[in-house]
Amino acid sequence: MSNLTIDINGYCNEACKFCYQNLDGSTLSEDEILKLVDENPKARTVEIGGGEPFLDPRIVDLIRFIREKGRGVHIATNATRIPEGFLDLEDSVRGEVQIQVSIHGSNPEMYQRVHGKNLFDKVIGNTKRIKSKFDTIMTSAVYQENFNDVPNLVRLAEELDIPLRVNLVFPVGKGASVQRLNARQIDQLRGYLLGQRLSKGRKIDSPLIHQNNCYAISEAYGIERKGICPFDCGKVYVSPSGEKSSCEFYNPSKSEQLNAGDSK
Repeated sequence: MSNLTIDINGYCNEACKFCYQNLDGSTLSEDEILKLVDENPKARTVEIGGGEPFLDPRIVDLIRFIREKGRGVHIATNATRIPEGFLDLEDSVRGEVQIQVSIHGSNPEMYQRVHGKNLFDKVIGNTKRIKSKFDTIMTSAVYQENFNDVPNLVRLAEELDIPLRVNLVFPVGKGASVQRLNARQIDQLRGYLLGQRLSKGRKIDSPLIHQNNCYAISEAYGIERKGICPFDCGKVYVSPSGEKSSCEFYNPSKSEQLNAGDSK
């Protein structure tokens, strides 16, 4: 298993309260991005994020380049904008492209509270357009602000007819200053999501309903980690400023200490 995640830009048109990224306007050059793809041939899927990748005028060309290399593409976006030419990509290109739309509030009011912008209706409309052409999923990150909104987010994903992945907010960047869920709430959320998984199948997913293999979740929430994390398998994360690490959510020095402890 190998994973390559490239955050191509450090600018965004929203202001999510828990954003992990340093939105300093940095931009990876196209040469740097293409070199990273070539240097990591074992990464069968290249994950593209930001900032907001759909604000980057190069995004359609980058998708074409990565697909020409025989790799899949996974793009994390807020879907506030659809790039020119994106919906017109050929079937041969679109077939291995998955779009992950981040929606953390189920209605205009909650959306604005979490995302910082009044763009809910536009995002829903764009998500429907994207879903008509691409494999599309919805992701929602949960903390105190939107904890009680989770059932509504599940219903929203059902209305959009796309799978939903529910994550916990990581205490990285602005996420360090928001109120995260406590242990009791995590247990409640896990139980609810398990019930939804049983009734809706693979339309509902979350790391909470699987054995946790993530160092970052273990460190942030005290949930026991078992199994192999992408960190252990050569994951490469590259920030918009070009800094490389093994994970965007995990402190490398601490992870090295954990690895040393696991090997004793």
